[in-house]
Amino acid sequence: MNLLQALLLIVYLVAAAALVWVVILQEPKTGGGDIFGGGATDLFAARGLTGGLYRLTIYLGIGFLLLALLIGTWQL
Repeated sequence: MNLLQALLLIVYLVAAAALVWVVILQEPKTGGGDIFGGGATDLFAARGLTGGLYRLTIYLGIGFLLLALLIGTWQL
């Protein structure tokens, strides 16, 4: 395994850990009606810290996905 692959795997693991951490930090949605679409407008109206964590979760998820695809297509 060369140095670039090792660095890529380390960044991937850090992104995975950060994604788990950010998801755990978020406040849970209240009410069982949200599962069936009762609170759909609240999803896009996030403000303050919650909105920042929501956006950070999206960015980390996209980065995690791209790194997974890159690692998966890399010739070993």
